[in-house]
Amino acid sequence: MVNLIICVGMFYILHLFFKMSFSLHKVPFLEWTYTDGDTSNLTSLSSRMVLASDNLRQSLPIFFVFAILSVILDVDNLMLAQIWFVLRIAYLLGAIFNLYKYKMIRPIIWLPSIVVLVCMGCNLYI
Repeated sequence: MVNLIICVGMFYILHLFFKMSFSLHKVPFLEWTYTDGDTSNLTSLSSRMVLASDNLRQSLPIFFVFAILSVILDVDNLMLAQIWFVLRIAYLLGAIFNLYKYKMIRPIIWLPSIVVLVCMGCNLYI
């Protein structure tokens, strides 16, 4: 579980760089280096990466709490945590390939990740 927690942390760090990485050809690097820099010329891919990162940040604290409690309390939530991570990777790929322009694709990927988090929490409680 500890290795997976580290992988999820690295995945989050990767998310932080996606917004900038996919727009460097349209927004000069210097504009990213200060608060009032003009980053309004983002590519559509970068805009989707911003939304995917925001979505990850909404469930990431809960995942970390449940995962760390699983280690501390010696509860086997590894399979559920791996499923959550795979669903988060699928969510990112959906954003990269712009699959969310189609109706009902986003909830099909997002909702199971929330259900998995609830299951992780229930395993901790039982």
